[in-house]
Amino acid sequence: MTGDNILRTYSDSSRKDSVRPLVEILTAKETWFLQNLGKSVATDPVHSTLTDTLDTAASAAVAETGDFSYNALTTPSRLTNIVEFIAKPFRVSWSQSEAQKYTNEDELARQTTKALSNWGNSAEFDLVRSTLTSGASGTTPKMSGIIEAISKSTNTTAHSSGTAFSASILKGLMKNNYDNSNGEVATDIFVGSYLKSAIDGFTASATKFMMDTEAKVTDFIDVYDGGSFGRVAIHVHRYVQQSGDATGRVLAIRPEKLKIAYYAEPIIKDVASQGTYEQKAVWGAMTLEVKNQDSNWFASGFNIG
Repeated sequence: MTGDNILRTYSDSSRKDSVRPLVEILTAKETWFLQNLGKSVATDPVHSTLTDTLDTAASAAVAETGDFSYNALTTPSRLTNIVEFIAKPFRVSWSQSEAQKYTNEDELARQTTKALSNWGNSAEFDLVRSTLTSGASGTTPKMSGIIEAISKSTNTTAHSSGTAFSASILKGLMKNNYDNSNGEVATDIFVGSYLKSAIDGFTASATKFMMDTEAKVTDFIDVYDGGSFGRVAIHVHRYVQQSGDATGRVLAIRPEKLKIAYYAEPIIKDVASQGTYEQKAVWGAMTLEVKNQDSNWFASGFNIG
């Protein structure tokens, strides 16, 4: 069979790739805590906050006459954390800045924007998951993240591995939170995608319905009302639940009881180079400040399929 001698595009290596002018950044940004927690200032690499307690409520009636009875007094306790230094360094050659790109951006500027986002993701990751590491003897200091820093025997629990998360379990956890925190309970709950789907399936009340005025079905829960134990907003968070976690995890916080203490707010620093390239770093230093551990809780051990 003879060819039809029609010039086709498939084998033409000179054609321009079909890409859009802007490059899609596929990595998600996850910065809820970085954006929503209050901010304070750390003036020392070892940062402390002070907590104290009132007497257990009881009758304080006294006789008309007679001597007072004096109770032992308490002084504040320290909650201490370590300042963590966070950096995202990067280098871009002079040649890269001269090249024409589909992004239509200067490559140094584009990489700077990416580094800022990467810095935020790294800071968020450690705010949630970091475990305390001292900076003694030249080791890299790391802050105690929320999951570790709030942990007490009364607010951290591990269920039997594979326990199915349910509305009754959540309500029980909120009841414990209420009992242990003198009523200042968590207001925001963070879970991974699997447990968020489980929460969306809670049917303790009318959570799924069709709107009268719209042709749509609501099949999710973004607020759980625990009745006497408060309403909590439900969030999906990638760092609370990671692929390496053996079981499902639930983190509940009261944001006003947690703050980010900046020792040095993040800045873009020029780093001296010795060649035909630009060298920069996004750098900052921070730690987590805990005002009250009891207002927060963490639970693990749940089935994630």
